Amino acid sequence: MRRAGKAVAAVTFTAVLLTAVAAAACALLFAGDAPAPSSALPVYDLDIVYDGDRSVTLREDIYLVNDGSETSEDIALHLYANAFSEGNPSPPYASGEEDDFFFGEPSFGDIRISSVKINGKTVDPVISEDEQLLTLPVSLDPGESADIELVCSLTLPRCRGRMGVKSRSIDLAGFYPVLCVRENGRWRTDAYTPFGDPFYSEISSFYVTLTAPADLAVACSGKALSRSVRDGFAVTTIAAERVRDFALSLSRDFRLSRAKVRTGGGTVEINYHSLSDPAPESTLAAITYAVEEFSRVFGDYPYDTFTVAQTELVSGGMEYGSFAVISDAASGEALADIAVHETAHQWWFGVVGSDQLNSPWLDEGLAEFSVGYLRLLRGDEEGYRAFVREAESAYLAYRRLPAALGFDPALQRPLSSFLTSGEYAAVAYAKGVLLMDALLSLAGEERFSDALARYYSSCAFDIASPSDLIVAFKEAGFDAEGVIASFSRGTDVIA
Repeated sequence: MRRAGKAVAAVTFTAVLLTAVAAAACALLFAGDAPAPSSALPVYDLDIVYDGDRSVTLREDIYLVNDGSETSEDIALHLYANAFSEGNPSPPYASGEEDDFFFGEPSFGDIRISSVKINGKTVDPVISEDEQLLTLPVSLDPGESADIELVCSLTLPRCRGRMGVKSRSIDLAGFYPVLCVRENGRWRTDAYTPFGDPFYSEISSFYVTLTAPADLAVACSGKALSRSVRDGFAVTTIAAERVRDFALSLSRDFRLSRAKVRTGGGTVEINYHSLSDPAPESTLAAITYAVEEFSRVFGDYPYDTFTVAQTELVSGGMEYGSFAVISDAASGEALADIAVHETAHQWWFGVVGSDQLNSPWLDEGLAEFSVGYLRLLRGDEEGYRAFVREAESAYLAYRRLPAALGFDPALQRPLSSFLTSGEYAAVAYAKGVLLMDALLSLAGEERFSDALARYYSSCAFDIASPSDLIVAFKEAGFDAEGVIASFSRGTDVIA
């Protein structure tokens, strides 16, 4: 939203090879000589049937092989969809925001697991007390593989959240059981939080079959490969390879605008599904320009499609793998800025992953800074300075609060430490902008842009940490450690 180092995983999992046909189909998704992940990937095969109201049937296969040097005890998966269940202690909205989140009377949702098989054998899963974590009793020795088959049913909430049925659109994100990241010999099982992005995942590949009412247009991660219609339902096959996650949006009212942009890696098709945007071509132009410039300065966008959908999301926007959603509540320059922010997330979150629960500024601060930086790249220095001043005002509104209220100016803070969504935005977003502006001023434009390009290239398809950003600046000729440390600890002089 608007790498623990490269040795994060004590045990890493890689994909069992797909068929040659599937692999060949996915090769079509990527532009030119884009950077490649350093190892094979987990593979999700999703068969989604949406009834057109609030029910979804999901069959999910996950293909894994333990290519690490240690035995893995159990396999853990997030059930993010149960954050939308009634009585959840960590709901997907902040206290007092229910009226904006729901359409009138609260209407909740959940996911239920009907059966689980591992390598064809039925197993009894263990579900946590808050029902947000699924643990499978299986040990994988080095070199052993697992084919996990899950049959699930979902009830979609009627809400303006990341997953939900809305008045004119349907969003499906975080709806499928998601593999936890294994870090330092344990599964990361962090709970959902009421604001921010409580998601932490590794690059994976997704092969999806979606069955939904034929009058619903589909916007999604990856690329639709085929579509057929029978008895009022359309079956769409989708491939999204080497992405951080998979999401989709549906609507009868989408208006599709398209553009193409040439980058160093090849041609990228931009798809914008607008809902109520009075100037969709203007928003599309902002997205297209961002893809072009970020590819030039940071490094090539690695896929040949990028899709943005406008839905009735309560927040400004949300990023997914090669896909983003922006809210219909914004318009004009604000809508364009949200679209650019979510586009920047394709670099900072998508390709370069980070621990969004413990270092939320690392992707949000960079993505938000990229909105202002784009102004500077097109020669609008005053527009850039105004953007930074606005970020400074937003941060200082909280920084100057009495200490008794408990405000913590440290940039490096876990997501769970923030008391309000406003404080989170002031620190992770606004202070993140101020850090990047300070680095730009101190390092100079040439070394600054070189550092971000190095950061993108060295951490592509990995999970980065603040230390990786420090290393990138050092390699570009500027020692950023002291500056980043002062902002991280809250000992900077912004006041």
